Amino acid sequence: MAVERRRWAVLPEDGWLGTPDLPGYRAGDVVAKLNDLPDVDAQHLYFDLLLLDADGQFRDNHSGPCFALAKSRSIHDRYRFVRVVAELVRHISMDGRGLAAIGQALTVIRERGIESAGLVLAAQMIDKVCEENVVVASLIHLLELSMGSDQAPRAMSSVVADLARESGFGALDVDDSQEPLGTDLERGVGHINGSGLEAQVSYVVRTVSKTHARHYLRRVTDCDLIPTADLLGV
Repeated sequence: MAVERRRWAVLPEDGWLGTPDLPGYRAGDVVAKLNDLPDVDAQHLYFDLLLLDADGQFRDNHSGPCFALAKSRSIHDRYRFVRVVAELVRHISMDGRGLAAIGQALTVIRERGIESAGLVLAAQMIDKVCEENVVVASLIHLLELSMGSDQAPRAMSSVVADLARESGFGALDVDDSQEPLGTDLERGVGHINGSGLEAQVSYVVRTVSKTHARHYLRRVTDCDLIPTADLLGV
């Protein structure tokens, strides 16, 4: 199956696995794949999500019948499903707690599929239970998918400036050797925007909270900050 991939979208360890009928996809340390287990569910495909460690060895898994994928669903639908789910939870390994923390969100995906409403709900549930660094990494990846790695920081510059005017500055990671931010708005905005995309997204997450950051950035950037099949080119 031909898959269009933008140059910034796929990391070296990413790629398709399995067979055309039962595809899988690896995104970072996460592998999403489908299986056919008629003794478990005669009508639906079976879903496995594997979490690997830094050496590529098995660390954790979430599995179960995928009620969103009847066995009559097309190969294209199967490819879309595994790629989107893998991208949705790509950064969960950074949380350190394994897949149990997002088990409820994965159950929602197995039951409701990857259409917009179910995908947004699952993303919100993941943001709520995961550590801040997971949310930041996810948003950075999706901003780069949407805009490109060069354009994303430029677009975020105005987002940071507008949010700073509305909300000021919360806690920031600032090198002690740097000149203090003080209360000067321009200096504070300049420090964040000059520190790169991670600093920009971290500022937004800490200011509006990790549970609201995805919605906020979707509104102010007009980017679909969930990993839809269209965004991924599947």
